Amino acid sequence: MRYPKNTKLPHRKDYADPERLFHLTFRTHPEVISLTQRVADAIWASVLEQRHSSRVELFAACLMPDHLHLLISPRDQDILTFQQRWKSWTSKLARDAGHFGPVWQPGMWDRVCRDQDDLETTATYIVRNPVEANLVEDERDWPWTWCWWWDDA
Repeated sequence: MRYPKNTKLPHRKDYADPERLFHLTFRTHPEVISLTQRVADAIWASVLEQRHSSRVELFAACLMPDHLHLLISPRDQDILTFQQRWKSWTSKLARDAGHFGPVWQPGMWDRVCRDQDDLETTATYIVRNPVEANLVEDERDWPWTWCWWWDDA
């Protein structure tokens, strides 16, 4: 699946607009070939906490061996502040889980969903990521993926 060109917003205030949905991708540091299960579990717990936080609203997420996809909307924190604080926090969690060295590359890739169809297409892309990478046959078999339409998660 191919997406349109990356859409960078011109002003920081746009990253605080609760009417916008963002598809974010965080890449692991080049030295991180694949997150260990213990580190991935610690990071994933932090991702799932966002379902109940007031910082952002989480719609879909998938932690892959070398990157993370989030589909979120800002609430109490703008997206730029959220990503800085969250990456810092998960780096500490990774260290506590036995990881040494940097976890994340600086910055993030982001794009704004344009409409409901784009939201659904993006969410499907996110949860199908492990299937497309031939890691599992069904997206629900991947331990580090979640989407709002999954009632049992």
